[in-house]
Amino acid sequence: MESNRDYGFHIYLRGIILLGFTLLFFKLLATGDITNFIAPRMMPFMYFAAGTLFILGIVQIWRSGSKNKDELVCNCGFDHGESSTPIQSILIYSMFVLPVVTGFMFPDNILDSSIIDKRGFTNSKVIVEQREQAGAFDGPSGGADGASGESETSRAEAYLDDPEGYMEDQENGEPTIDEQLADAPLEHPEGFELQEPPEGYYEELKAEMLEMDTIVVDDERYIPMMNIIDMSIDEFVGKKIEMVGFVYREADFTENQFVVARFGLSCCVADASVYGTLSTMSGGGDLQNDDWVKVSGTLTTTQYNNWTLPYVEVDTLEKVEQPDSPYIYEYY
Repeated sequence: MESNRDYGFHIYLRGIILLGFTLLFFKLLATGDITNFIAPRMMPFMYFAAGTLFILGIVQIWRSGSKNKDELVCNCGFDHGESSTPIQSILIYSMFVLPVVTGFMFPDNILDSSIIDKRGFTNSKVIVEQREQAGAFDGPSGGADGASGESETSRAEAYLDDPEGYMEDQENGEPTIDEQLADAPLEHPEGFELQEPPEGYYEELKAEMLEMDTIVVDDERYIPMMNIIDMSIDEFVGKKIEMVGFVYREADFTENQFVVARFGLSCCVADASVYGTLSTMSGGGDLQNDDWVKVSGTLTTTQYNNWTLPYVEVDTLEKVEQPDSPYIYEYY
């Protein structure tokens, strides 16, 4: 009977842990904070996970009350519960309890400029070209850009194949890996595919943007709008633009230069990419990293790390509060 109570207690505790994860998921879903961790397109999986954990938790608690040992353990002929000591059990269970407790106790952390410091700044043009090489983007780019993207990919492969040899080559004047591939996307989970836009989506949006007196970059279309500007910048030079983002500055920027940046999520925060637009204005040096701003200005071009990039000559700048949803996503 004592052995049955031990088995029952462990099963009961596991059920409580499963329900704890269910409540944590429910809290994130109810408050909307779940989008600080995953893209909205992944929400169906989160609902499925929460429902499954709830059912499993209830089943475990129900089983824990049984007095029949055969109902408490599997029939594999091996005793799974007698070998662990109390300290081992505490350590194992704490690995599951701590994430639940910290999830309720501590606020969510939003990605900020410190992440860009580690990855470096790159315009979204690089991201688009890397997607083209993977066959996941059918936007308004030309053949010359595709060739450049292939060059970037070959440099990345050279670095991964022989990091030491690659770094020795940099001493001979080759661009560094940080300059060339600072924002290379991380690997996605197995089976995950980058979302492709509907046929003709970019062409229609580009035509709409060219008709606008002022291009207002809204959150729902931030990624495709910036991709279009980056890949067809010559057609947008002289256009007025308005956008919201946080401030980021590289060490080699001039006093009045800064980036208006946003983090874009395809799947989750682990694959977040930086979408930034170089900007300049008198007094820009007074801005601090992570200040959220709303800028209006005129699009032009500039050279940065051997790339021709969009450049916003800011006319007006207003400091704003961080948006409720600081990240941007792909909505198609």
